[in-house]
Amino acid sequence: MTLSHRLGLSPIEYQAMKHLMTNEGPIGPVELGTLVGLTSGSATTLVDRLERAGKLVRHRDAADRRRVTLEPTPHALNTTRQALRPLEGALEQVLAAYSTEDRQVIARFLDNATDAYQRFNNS
Repeated sequence: MTLSHRLGLSPIEYQAMKHLMTNEGPIGPVELGTLVGLTSGSATTLVDRLERAGKLVRHRDAADRRRVTLEPTPHALNTTRQALRPLEGALEQVLAAYSTEDRQVIARFLDNATDAYQRFNNS
């Protein structure tokens, strides 16, 4: 079962919430639409649906009152954390099989791979 299914989200809703939960800095409806490949009208419909479902809230930007930003609700964050707990436990068991030195090599590899992925995505 996928995480989106566990959370009761459609694939596009899941992608939107993932961006809201992992993005650095505020995201507005238009930016969110761009990230998930929707037109501004479709993005507004998506945001409305997620807001009605209690997954996100809209806020007026403090610097520009015309701008709206989106934030996941505490309930959405808690539900996601709970859904991920079994995976976290399984990964802790996997990690326990490696020495401290092995874990340092793995962490360095993952950091480098993440950097390469981000450079690729931003080019």
